[in-house]
Amino acid sequence: MLSQETINTVKSTTSLLAEHGEAITKYFYQRLFELHPELKNVFNQVNQKRGDQPRALADAVLAYANNLDNIEALVPVVERIAHKHVSLGIKPEQYPIVGENLLAAIQNVLKLPDAHPALLAWEEAYGLLANIFINTEESIYKANEDAEGGWRGFREFEIDKVVTETPEVKSFYLKPTDGKNIPAYSGGQYIGLKVNPEDSEFDEIRQYSLSGKGDDSFLRISTKAEFSGLVSNHLHQSEAGAKVLLQAPTGVFTLNSKAKKHVFISGGVGVTPMISILYDALKKEIQGEDLLFIQCARDQENIILKDELGALATKASFNYKIALESGNGADHLGYLNEEIVQKWLDENNFSTDGQTDIYFCGPKPFMSAVNQLFKGLGFNEERIHYETFGPSLEL
Repeated sequence: MLSQETINTVKSTTSLLAEHGEAITKYFYQRLFELHPELKNVFNQVNQKRGDQPRALADAVLAYANNLDNIEALVPVVERIAHKHVSLGIKPEQYPIVGENLLAAIQNVLKLPDAHPALLAWEEAYGLLANIFINTEESIYKANEDAEGGWRGFREFEIDKVVTETPEVKSFYLKPTDGKNIPAYSGGQYIGLKVNPEDSEFDEIRQYSLSGKGDDSFLRISTKAEFSGLVSNHLHQSEAGAKVLLQAPTGVFTLNSKAKKHVFISGGVGVTPMISILYDALKKEIQGEDLLFIQCARDQENIILKDELGALATKASFNYKIALESGNGADHLGYLNEEIVQKWLDENNFSTDGQTDIYFCGPKPFMSAVNQLFKGLGFNEERIHYETFGPSLEL
């Protein structure tokens, strides 16, 4: 545990971190990659260029400083980040490297002399956080390894089949090249996928939500070819027989079995974890009357996995609604609003009585709007669950 003096010293730096946090994290990544270029095989360089990763790290550092005397409040965040680290294959020996460069960045940007009390306090605080992550990640690695059909590290898979879902989205059916079993996974989880695209001098690792059932003999991902997506475009140019390396399924965005009713909202390719969690709900024999699935897309041509969802809705008798920006065949035309969502909730007798959980995924502006919409309808924050693609930025 940290001494009160250390806690007070770290917390006294929060105003400086709020002001200079992004400058610190940008310097940190610059220094880290100059001294350890091999880590470019781990960190997403596209997110670095966009500035998403430095912003996310700055937010995380500030949150840690603000909650240093209440570590329990950070447990859900630590769990989420630890699962992301596992999908990247982060190792314990990399934490001292990160710590050394983070402290150097704090010292450089804030112009602190050697052995300044703030640096010493942050060194101690970082050591505590690193140990928390190392222990949490080891428990995840071990659970993945010990599961029937499970493994630790990257395992080679082969693309068994490619299915075009929409003009921008393809589904990839992946099977292990060793012919052995794969573990069951929870709906909403994702895999870390590593390839070496022709346009990159480094290995590239990306997280892709699993879009199938948790007990299939294969893993399915459904990916959109992003405009600047090194890995997504590499995948879309791949054919059956191509090899990829995968970390075991991981992630904490899963079904809350304690809730009675469940509402799923997807935007675009955000349907991938949603359909996976839906499969889990049906497997747990949650009745159709207690499920509402709202799928948002640009138009009919871009409704991902529409036939599969339609067949599931018919078989399980849950309410399946489609909202489109334009075109025909929608239950609602235009963006979601409180009026239409409240109407659909009322039709299913869903309310804010603490028995209904909300799950959503999609582009960040979409998720931010959905988050505010359901809060406006009176749903408590603990009943609202979401997954962000890429760095975990606040909505």
